[in-house]
Amino acid sequence: MQSLNAADQARRAKLAATVRAHRAGHLRQAVAGYEALLRRTPDDADVLQLLGVALAQSGRCADAVVFLARSLELTPDRPTVLLSLAQALHTLGREEEALQACNRALALDASLAGGYRTRAAAFTALGRREEALANAGQAVRLARTDPGAHADLGVALEAVGREREALQCFERAVALDPNLAAAHHNHGMLLARLGEHQRALESFDSALALQPHHAALNANRGNALSELGRLAEAEQSYSLALAIEPHDPVTLHGRALVRYLQRRYVEALQDYDALAAQGRETAPALIGRGATLVALRRHGEALAPLERAIQLVPGDAEAHIQRGVALLNLERNAEALESFDRALAKRPDASEVLNNRGIALAATGRLSEALESFIRSAVLSGMSAENHTNMGIVLKSLGRHREAAGSFGRALDYKPDDPSARFALAFLYLTLGEFTLGWPLYEARFDVPALGNPARHFAAPRWNGMEPLAGKTLLVHAEQGLGDVIQFCRYLPLLAARGASVVFEVMPSLKALLRTLPPAVSLVGRGEPLPPVDYYCPLLSLPLAFKTRLDSIPAQVPYLKAESQRTARWMQRLGALPGLRVGVAWQGNLAVEKLIWARGRSIPLAALEPLAQLPGVRLVSLQKGPGLEQLRNVPFAERIIDLSADLDRGPDAFLDTAAVMAGLDLVISSDTSVVHLAGAMGRPVWTVLAASPEWRWGLERSDSPWYPTMRLFRQKTDGDWSAVVATIAAALQNLSSGA
Repeated sequence: MQSLNAADQARRAKLAATVRAHRAGHLRQAVAGYEALLRRTPDDADVLQLLGVALAQSGRCADAVVFLARSLELTPDRPTVLLSLAQALHTLGREEEALQACNRALALDASLAGGYRTRAAAFTALGRREEALANAGQAVRLARTDPGAHADLGVALEAVGREREALQCFERAVALDPNLAAAHHNHGMLLARLGEHQRALESFDSALALQPHHAALNANRGNALSELGRLAEAEQSYSLALAIEPHDPVTLHGRALVRYLQRRYVEALQDYDALAAQGRETAPALIGRGATLVALRRHGEALAPLERAIQLVPGDAEAHIQRGVALLNLERNAEALESFDRALAKRPDASEVLNNRGIALAATGRLSEALESFIRSAVLSGMSAENHTNMGIVLKSLGRHREAAGSFGRALDYKPDDPSARFALAFLYLTLGEFTLGWPLYEARFDVPALGNPARHFAAPRWNGMEPLAGKTLLVHAEQGLGDVIQFCRYLPLLAARGASVVFEVMPSLKALLRTLPPAVSLVGRGEPLPPVDYYCPLLSLPLAFKTRLDSIPAQVPYLKAESQRTARWMQRLGALPGLRVGVAWQGNLAVEKLIWARGRSIPLAALEPLAQLPGVRLVSLQKGPGLEQLRNVPFAERIIDLSADLDRGPDAFLDTAAVMAGLDLVISSDTSVVHLAGAMGRPVWTVLAASPEWRWGLERSDSPWYPTMRLFRQKTDGDWSAVVATIAAALQNLSSGA
């Protein structure tokens, strides 16, 4: 009998020690202790209950259910054990079984507040919100000082849309127990949903002080900081959350977004790449990825994720907006317009989309609609420099030049140093012949990114027209296109006349053509070593330096000549042609024509058919490169002599073209470098202009102050070449008849 008492005492001591470990939170030690006790007495209902509770607290709820159910088999009708079983079943998502256990517990003890709390949680999981609310309310009535009960009631109230009452419950919970992290967290999430992000941040901070390694808390803190515009701090919170749960897709997307908003696009794309690697790209993540690729100017790559997002959420405006921007930059303007229209169907007041829509409309030639879209954008967002500049560009293209000048001026009122507005206003003043106003503004060309013409700087100071040049060496460097070089190299003899030794840095392909400039002008190919100089000046800044007015343009021609031997060789080939020999070119630089002020200036070769059908006229193609393929697709190709196989085949540009021109009676071309070469050589040239031509051709006049041998033929209606070609055909027939 004595030995039995000793064993019983030892067992009691072991149980007491295990319970102390359990209460101290040493769950692994407690589980081991209870299991050891059960090996001696496997049917001890109390130890089975304690082991079940410890296992549940350790996250081993499936094991907990087994031991708690066994405990109840041995000793039924114990409400606390039933409650523990219900809680474990709820954690496992076995909600109906959890409700049954709760119901049994509450039937035995209706004052068991925890039973109502657990039943509320189960009802919430089942979407039975009103029943959840009723049970959570009963739990609070039974345990008014239980902070957990108040927190649960807050969750139930929030679920049925009673947010302000829910906030009060969360606040009551943390007043009762400031260390209840879950209540702080829920309080913060509800405040964030209500748009009270500063208060939400304070709640998240309180919760994190208690649970600093909680991933969701750090992520939600990042969300609040992002909404408050504190992007660097938000990124830090997201990174902390990802250090705890590295693959959480929502947090990865959150960090990607704040990196995007900080314009750290490469790092944002890395996060979107991580999401893609997980195969967990949601529609928002796909849209974010697309927007990031757009920001990186990888527009072609951006289309795939954006179009996948549209498949998932066809009505998402942002996906259509970003797709439109990508297409606009890919010059797929009609498709871009379609995307912007779909976005506006969802967000009709999106001013930025209206602005982009206006750009797409202008690019497709729908100028009046473009102007309307820009005006709507401005009404919604308030006037800005960009609004006024865009409206001015369209007004100019519509021929409403004084209104355009007003728009550009107002753009500069908003943003005095805006290079796009200054450059556009320069174009307008130069078009109107108001050179004194135009040339200073034209210096803004160096600051307009779309032109790709940044200012260059040299060791020498810039010459601005005031410094004496006698005995000095002046570097003039070419810029922009070949036609610009040909037009403005006329100023170099004027520099030589002032006593300067001129070093002219040009594209290597033009060196041979420009050899006929005065001996005081030495030519250097771009990229070759430059000699020491006293001053430098950009080529197209020379009109400003010389204070050129419309009536003081240096227009003495020719200032360029063809090589005599080359001209003789071509005359052997062309001299026998009967009738009037007329050179034609129709297609200009495709890259330049992407710019709005140069769009539509090339003529389709098919439009020139009336010229090919004239008796006594022989057309000679001067076309090279893009546009030449049109010769294969017109029915009158046999009436045009194609010289392209032998024209300027080497590295030097225009040598053969100049020699051919020297043997022609007339050159007819759209606004291309061909007309500048013909004009610089003093050859008869007819230039065919779009309805809204570039500044150098002015308005309305039929002659050019830059080229005395040039005649201008102007399109009357945008896009309609038939009328102007008919006028040219009539003039050409008269010329042919008089020849």
